[in-house]
Amino acid sequence: MSKTRATAGYKGVSQAAAQRHYDVSDDFFRIWQGPDLNYAAAMWEDGDDTLEAAQARKTAYLIEQANVRPGSRVLDVGCGYGYELRTLVEKYQVAEAVGITLSEAGVDYLHKQDLPRCEVRLENYVDHRPRTPYDAIISVEAMEHFARPGLSGRSKIRSYRTFFERCHRMLRPDGRMTVQTITWGHRFPLNIQILSDLYLATSIYPECNPPFATEIMHACDGLFDVLELRNDRDHYARTAQMWVDRLRDDREHAAELIGRKKAMAFERCMGTAVQAFTEGWLTLHRFTFRPLPVRLRPARRFLVNNVLGRGGTPKT
Repeated sequence: MSKTRATAGYKGVSQAAAQRHYDVSDDFFRIWQGPDLNYAAAMWEDGDDTLEAAQARKTAYLIEQANVRPGSRVLDVGCGYGYELRTLVEKYQVAEAVGITLSEAGVDYLHKQDLPRCEVRLENYVDHRPRTPYDAIISVEAMEHFARPGLSGRSKIRSYRTFFERCHRMLRPDGRMTVQTITWGHRFPLNIQILSDLYLATSIYPECNPPFATEIMHACDGLFDVLELRNDRDHYARTAQMWVDRLRDDREHAAELIGRKKAMAFERCMGTAVQAFTEGWLTLHRFTFRPLPVRLRPARRFLVNNVLGRGGTPKT
C-alpha cells in the first residue's frame, strides 16, 4: 500500500490510543494536576505563583484572545476534563460551550458536572458538524495528537490542514481561534538517554507526534492569518516541574492507584519534559488565528520568489 493511500482519511490519534493514555485514573491525575484536572502548560508570572493561579491565567488568556463575549458559541477541540468549558459558562457567560474529546473518562466526568449551556461529545473533530458556525474555537494541546510518529512531513502538514479546513468551515467569518500546542524545537541533542526517554514517552502518549511551528504555518496558509504567536517553553518547563514534584511527594499513593511501574513511567516522562522544554528541544506555542474571508490555496512560493527576482536590481 502506498503512503498516500495509507494516510488517506487519517483522522489523527485513534480513540483506543487516546483512552489508553487519558482513561487511567482521575484520582491519579488529580495528585499532580490538582483538583481542576488541568492537563496542559500553565501561564506563569514571576514570584510565588501557584499552579492553580497559573492555569487560570492561561485559560483566561486563550479565551480572551479568542474574543469570547457573553452570548458567544464556543467549540473546545480536545476538551479533556473541561476546565476551559467550566470557565466559559461560569465566568464568561457564553450561550453555548461544546467540547469534543476521545476520552470516555473525560466525557463521563463532565456529564456528572452537569454544566449549564454545555454539551460534551465523544467525537473526533473531523466528524463534528455544528448546527451553526461558532464565534470562537479553542484547542489546548490537542494538535500533538493529529499526526502519529512515522508520518512524513508532507503527511503531517496534510493532517494539520484538514484541521484548519474543518475549523474554517465551523467558524464565523469574524470569529477567532486560539491553539496551544507543544512543538518540536531545533536544539535536538541525540544521545542514548534522550532516545530512551522518548521511546518511553511513546508508550505513555501512543500515536502522539508534535508539529513543528513551520508545519503549522504551512498548514494554515490560505485559511487563517496568525494574529499573535508566543513561544512559552519556559512556562511548560515550570508546569512540568510542578507536576514532577507533586508526583514524587505522593509516589506511594500514585502506585496504589495505577501500579508502581506505570506511576514511575509517568514520573520519568514528566522529568524528561522538564529537561526538554528547558533545553529547547521541545517548545510551547500559543497561536491566535483569524479566518481569511475566502479560502485560498497555499501561496506558490517558487513562482512568487522567482517572479520577483526576474526584474534584476532596480536602477536608482
